Amino acid sequence: MLTTMLRDLLAHKSRVVMTLFAIALGVTATVGSWVVSDSIAATLAGQETRKDVGVSVQSPGREPLLSAADRDRLAKTPGVARAEGVIVGRAGLVGRGNKFVRTTTVLDQAGTNWSNDKRFTVTAGRAPTRPGQVALNNTDADAAGLSVGDTARVLLAEGRSDQAKVTALFTYNRLGPTSTDSHEASDAVPVTAYDTATAEKLLGRRFHRIELVPTDGTSPAALKAAARKTVPGDFHVETGSALARAAGQQSDSEALELRMTMLPFAAVALLVGTFVIANTFTMLVIQRTRQFALLRAVGARKGQVRTGILIEAGVLGLAGGTIGTLTGVALGPAMIAVMRPGDDVDFTVSPVAILLGYGVALLVTTVAAYRSARRAAAVPPVAALRTDAIMARETKRTRTLIGLGCLVVAVVMVAGTADPSSSNLARVIGLVGAVLGVLGMIMLAPFFAEALLRPLARVLGTRSRPAVRLGLRNAAGDPRRTSGTATALTVGLALVCAFATLSASFSALIASTTRANVPTTTTVLQSAAGGGSALTPAEADKVKKLRDVSQVAGSRDVLAGLTYRGGSTERRISAIEPAGLKGVLTPDIKAGSADLKRGVVISRNQADMMGLGMHDKLTLHLDARTSVTQTVVGIYDATELQASIFLDVAKAPASLRNQITTLYASGPDPDKARESIRAAFHDRPDVSIGDRETLVKQGVDQQSLAFTLMYAMFGVAILIAVFGVVNTLVLSVMERMREIGVIRAVGATRLMVRRTIRAESMAISLFGALLGVVVGVPAGAVMQHAMFGQRLWDFSLPAGIIGLSLIGIALAAVLAAMWPARRAARTDMLAAIATE
Repeated sequence: MLTTMLRDLLAHKSRVVMTLFAIALGVTATVGSWVVSDSIAATLAGQETRKDVGVSVQSPGREPLLSAADRDRLAKTPGVARAEGVIVGRAGLVGRGNKFVRTTTVLDQAGTNWSNDKRFTVTAGRAPTRPGQVALNNTDADAAGLSVGDTARVLLAEGRSDQAKVTALFTYNRLGPTSTDSHEASDAVPVTAYDTATAEKLLGRRFHRIELVPTDGTSPAALKAAARKTVPGDFHVETGSALARAAGQQSDSEALELRMTMLPFAAVALLVGTFVIANTFTMLVIQRTRQFALLRAVGARKGQVRTGILIEAGVLGLAGGTIGTLTGVALGPAMIAVMRPGDDVDFTVSPVAILLGYGVALLVTTVAAYRSARRAAAVPPVAALRTDAIMARETKRTRTLIGLGCLVVAVVMVAGTADPSSSNLARVIGLVGAVLGVLGMIMLAPFFAEALLRPLARVLGTRSRPAVRLGLRNAAGDPRRTSGTATALTVGLALVCAFATLSASFSALIASTTRANVPTTTTVLQSAAGGGSALTPAEADKVKKLRDVSQVAGSRDVLAGLTYRGGSTERRISAIEPAGLKGVLTPDIKAGSADLKRGVVISRNQADMMGLGMHDKLTLHLDARTSVTQTVVGIYDATELQASIFLDVAKAPASLRNQITTLYASGPDPDKARESIRAAFHDRPDVSIGDRETLVKQGVDQQSLAFTLMYAMFGVAILIAVFGVVNTLVLSVMERMREIGVIRAVGATRLMVRRTIRAESMAISLFGALLGVVVGVPAGAVMQHAMFGQRLWDFSLPAGIIGLSLIGIALAAVLAAMWPARRAARTDMLAAIATE
């Protein structure tokens, strides 16, 4: 019996090809994602970490505190062979064409002193030895268009700059993790390196850390204990091996984060592929009903038929898994090039990726085929006398009732948590309700297909061409098949619409909040380096001295720990001059006042989430040494992803006061003030100058870029779903050979047959797309409510993305119908009519 079933399956090559392709696409996405994360993880893990340092002694905050005297004292510690001071200072590289080079290292940690130990590996030239010479990091030199022998311009602290000849290019060997968190030891990758004497002059005489090399036979643990006695307790004292482990853990964490970012998209592709495969097997079972009935009639048991279908699925899963795994591995380098352009990533394929490909293929195919296997096993022997297969009404009724139940429960959960000031738990419940609602809509898809397409076919029956009428009737004639095909499109487009709604709502929120809090008269200055880089008090002093400027305030944004009556958390705070909230910034105060001298001003959403009200107290942990307890004196409107708490900068530690994230300035004549600022910084490419709309564009662009990758990955799922349409149409044409032959025999032209298949493809695709929009937009509204604390109806409709998606689906439907339509049009009339 099994041989007969497999032989019948392989005899219909189109069925096999369609199913294999559906399996392979989902596996390709999964294996490709795993290969990319494996490759990046292997590259990060393979980065050279130093083993020549026994113990590192590091300053506790952002400011270097260790002196030459500290170095000399540590050098005299028993067991120390050599003590090397590491200078870390502000350095920004300017490339050809006076173009500022953005690097992954923040400006304040981009400059260092050269040492002849294992910190640097020279790849070209010779180490700098005197003033006027500098060494550059390989990667950053390439970005700047500089090489050995060129003259580089380096921007330093306090508005100074240095012109130096590039004498060497280097790669850097880390001692520890590259974290900028002042609460842990770190080792940032430098962009520039000077000889020590020049570095002391240009970058500062204080050391970021002092590295201790032990004498032979000295235990690093003993050396750590001895060094700990010579420095204050809040200084970081770690062994080199501990820092190397921390660096490895950071690499593993980055790789895991990348994997957790990519695999959900692969899971979406697999989910869509599962719908396609399940629909394919459903149609295959329907087409082979008589075969299964005959097998039952000659003695086959239900279990044998069910097992036979699952074995078919396993064989197809192995074959599709092989194709998908090979394709995913082959696409790995291209995906790496897109995700990490310019990075030197070692392409790695682990056995786990291969096993994952086959495991996913077998699991997804078996799960997708299981229900069809049960239906095939339930076919009675008497069905051998029938030529059709009808789904039991009991199944339709049960599915509809389950879908309605899910939808009702989802509405109750979302409505019950709709208050914008809801707690985090309530917001999670709302999100769960949204997911349940999506599942309910998918369960109801056959009902919607029947309720929409059949009336539409009747309405257009007398007003449209015969091909359109026939195409609509074909789509409406089997609502389960239509909904099964359309569901894959629904899932893909629902995700696009949900995240597009989230993105559009966030963009509108950023724009409205920024425009409410920043006047048009304010000029905005930021570091052109981006990331965690900041301006310094020198830039603020320079602006204050300008004749046309009367108001200046600097916002120092930092992630700080908070302790309050209801618990503890971390939030972004902004330390700023009190006058800044009454001139260059105009926060929309909803309660209290903006008087920072009396306490802190907190955003309304944050106050609601933490259960804080006017006059409540909270403690802000600003760094390892500084904590301040403040009273809530004002509540204002803001997005949750902006700095949510304003603090008087006078209460912040010096290290934070010196890190200005954004500088705001204005004057009696705002235009003249802005022009004078531009003139004052015309030779400073490291300083970006704009206005309120610059902040709006910056915020919108940043969040839009994050969503672009999502759209691209969801596009893969939609591609799989479109292929499902092709699959369904091909199998449908095979199923209706006799019908097509009769139509051709009574006078239908090949063109009409092709148009009929195209109309059916359009009906199925647009039904799935419209259902995706109906599902996705409300889900996005719930997401923006849960993430940003806005009212459910305050979402922004992404009309542009929805319109483009529908147009794209319509075009894809036309393309999807080309092969099935051509095959149907070439049907041999006599052979088709003779087929039983």
